[in-house]
Amino acid sequence: MKIIITLCLLFTTALSTVWAQVGIGTTDPQEALHIAGANSNIRIDGLNSLNNTKNLGGADMYNVVVDADGKLSLTEVSGQLSSEASMLAPVVVQTTANSGLNSSELYSKTFTLTEKALVVITYYVSMDFEDTAGATIVDGRAKIAHNYWYLGDGTTPDTTKSYGMTSSVYFNSDAMTATGYVYNSRSVTIPLNAGTHSIHLNGAVFGGGLTSDAAFRVTFGDVDRLDIHAIYL
Repeated sequence: MKIIITLCLLFTTALSTVWAQVGIGTTDPQEALHIAGANSNIRIDGLNSLNNTKNLGGADMYNVVVDADGKLSLTEVSGQLSSEASMLAPVVVQTTANSGLNSSELYSKTFTLTEKALVVITYYVSMDFEDTAGATIVDGRAKIAHNYWYLGDGTTPDTTKSYGMTSSVYFNSDAMTATGYVYNSRSVTIPLNAGTHSIHLNGAVFGGGLTSDAAFRVTFGDVDRLDIHAIYL
């Protein structure tokens, strides 16, 4: 009988130990696993530079993320996906005959995310305002040029929503002044899931829809730049 009681006590003690909180460096753990000490840390060999290609070693630090099941892993290294200057062959966009709104796609760029990320898209686009014959504008009327972009699936843009809209207003009544480039630029941060995406940069021109002598054109892209950076979460 004593042997049976002793075994029962040992079993109960072992069972309570299994379900107890575990402390390393402390006899009073406050969580299921409690590592005490001001300089305490956890080492997982599966995340080191020898065993994980996302860990590039050296003194750099890399983000550790957790999935829905609680599994830890390293994210991709944040950084530049694409940076292109003078990527546009100059594109001329002209208003409608009565100077109404008209637009055209200027450039598109495809990129791939291996994980969910915050993506920073920055563009700089030059614009040269001219009348419909290519001469300096001297009518003194205000003229507007917009730049913006659509997000696509690598091929087709979703035109239901535009991003990064910015505009410049130009007017000139003297052939000797207000000539040369005008610039639009904008930076937008957008969260995107893993997969293939594309940026479709557009230009639009508008003169108020007045009369035919108010029509004009803009050459987009003699000087330009598009930068795409990913910040992996």
